[in-house]
Amino acid sequence: MVFGLLILLQQDSLYRRTEVLLAAHDLPAARRAAEGLVTAHPQDARAHILLGNVWYAWPVIGRYAALAEFRDAARLDPVDPQALYGQVRVGQTLGSDEGEGIVREAILKIFALTPEYEDCWRLFQGLYHNSDIWRRADLALAHHPDDPVALERRARIALALDEPERADALAADAMDRRGASVPLSLIRAEAAFAGTRDSAGFAWYDSALARADFDSTGALWDQVWMIASPAERTRQDSTVPGERRAFFEWFWARRDPNLVTPQNERIAEHFRRMVEVRRMFHLLHPFASWHRSPYARALAASYERDGFRAVAESGTVLDRFSPATLLMPDLRDYNDTNGRYSVYALANTSARGLIWLRHGRPDSWDREQRNSSVIHEWTYYTNDGPLTISFEGIPGALGAHGDDIVAPPSTRHQAREVRTLLTTDGTSLPATLVARGWSAFFLDGLSGNTAFYVKAGPGTAAVVLRNTAAEAEIASARGPGVLRLTAPPGPYLLGLDVDSGGAIGRIRQQVRLPVFSWQTLGVSSLVLAAGDSLADREATLDGMPAELTYRAGRALSAYAELYGLSRDRAGRARYRVRYSFAPLRSTLSRLLSRAAPVVFEFDREGEWRGATAERVVIEPGRLPPGRYRVTLAVTDLPTNVKSQTVELDITIR
Repeated sequence: MVFGLLILLQQDSLYRRTEVLLAAHDLPAARRAAEGLVTAHPQDARAHILLGNVWYAWPVIGRYAALAEFRDAARLDPVDPQALYGQVRVGQTLGSDEGEGIVREAILKIFALTPEYEDCWRLFQGLYHNSDIWRRADLALAHHPDDPVALERRARIALALDEPERADALAADAMDRRGASVPLSLIRAEAAFAGTRDSAGFAWYDSALARADFDSTGALWDQVWMIASPAERTRQDSTVPGERRAFFEWFWARRDPNLVTPQNERIAEHFRRMVEVRRMFHLLHPFASWHRSPYARALAASYERDGFRAVAESGTVLDRFSPATLLMPDLRDYNDTNGRYSVYALANTSARGLIWLRHGRPDSWDREQRNSSVIHEWTYYTNDGPLTISFEGIPGALGAHGDDIVAPPSTRHQAREVRTLLTTDGTSLPATLVARGWSAFFLDGLSGNTAFYVKAGPGTAAVVLRNTAAEAEIASARGPGVLRLTAPPGPYLLGLDVDSGGAIGRIRQQVRLPVFSWQTLGVSSLVLAAGDSLADREATLDGMPAELTYRAGRALSAYAELYGLSRDRAGRARYRVRYSFAPLRSTLSRLLSRAAPVVFEFDREGEWRGATAERVVIEPGRLPPGRYRVTLAVTDLPTNVKSQTVELDITIR
């Protein structure tokens, strides 16, 4: 027994010596030592693994020799995943379809042994998949029916197979065994959205957000980085634990397509687009050199530049620019990454899939053959006009292999369109409702803020103000009738939605809240309500119709506030008000009839106040039916300083 122990100790010493030589990259000596171990112990899987590691480190020629040793080791010790993982490394290095097949087969065997070994799951997700491959992985992981990790991964496979109910059941089983987590909550959210159970989907996504601050998996970001803008990627990189939930709430809030509803439909839309992209645009050859080598991508880019230069120098195409000024930085960031893998390999989808995630189904989809490549051209019709982007196979001597990338634009106009589509995203939910409404501004008491009132119809409205820099929400309101917000004066991004029986009206634009003060003459917005009572601000605002249409033959009640009037020694203010109702007609009508505006002018005097309420009732019949542009001009009589409201267009019928 002592003799046998000495032999084992001597053998272990030889293993350690060989490992030291390999670590020092003394490959010839390490090879001699490892081959000696294999000769002496041909049935020892460790010896074959060690020799396989030496051959794997050998420049170029050692790949297949390493593969043979790793396969021998796996045959000798079929329950140790180490030899199988050696085959994975060889397949990664070989690349191509052959290398991918080696990686896939080895990982599937590892899954049958253990659901979690090294980075096998991450690598497997980056391979090409069809339904058969996914099902083989599911069968391998099914060897571990009580393991939460295996259950979670089988749930992801069920999603990939468009089996949301089974995915939810597997994730629920994993939760029962391990407890709730962000990844499991996201699986259940995706399964619910894919199965059109949106209320459950929102609940599970909220559950994931509730744990986001201290989640270290990055699962939330893994699902949205493909649609993030450059500014959002920068902000995410600087987000620290404890701030992640706020980041993702901000990320989705700025994309909310219907502010009226409590849920953000853009989240559900994103998950459903992910299902479509997995089905239609997954990579066919993720192990192609272009996806795995920055040098291969640089070579492909050089072919593009050479071809572009030849066209540009021919002088046959106008408005082209040189490769140096081409949109290459933006395209390089999108068609490439700073790391080893292309952006498409990281997402395991082609360029069309990434654009589909951002903008959904294109409004126009053209396909044509150009030379040896198939060019796909997608166009989206937007409020700013049509935006078009083209896709082509991997260019240059590497050859097209079925996975398309963004084709470089050839004109400045195309470059602007491509840049927009690559850095923005949007909803496909239609906004068909033509909303009618108005907004009004007043001084908000002593705070110095501006009170911002909005009324829109038909239906229920919601309004939100975001600052223009970080797009953080400053104020919001939702409901029927008049909505009131308060914020400091300045520029904002306005979101205003109206929902009438499911039909949506949507406005996204900039708005500036004016400055009012006690020291400078200023006039609030003019408010017109139907009726003959001199009401206060809130009551008059409430009586102002959203469509600004009034019935002929009825009285109108006007209300405004004047700020910064001067006062005399007796503490009184004196001012003149002039209400002008200018008829709005077509250009031809204005030429044929020069109708004068209807004007009401009064001199006022009263006790000075920081904010003076200006009211008047316009009697029935004073305004004939028609369309009018209404203004209120105020003159401070002691100083002769003038101010005027923003114009208000109304209809009397």
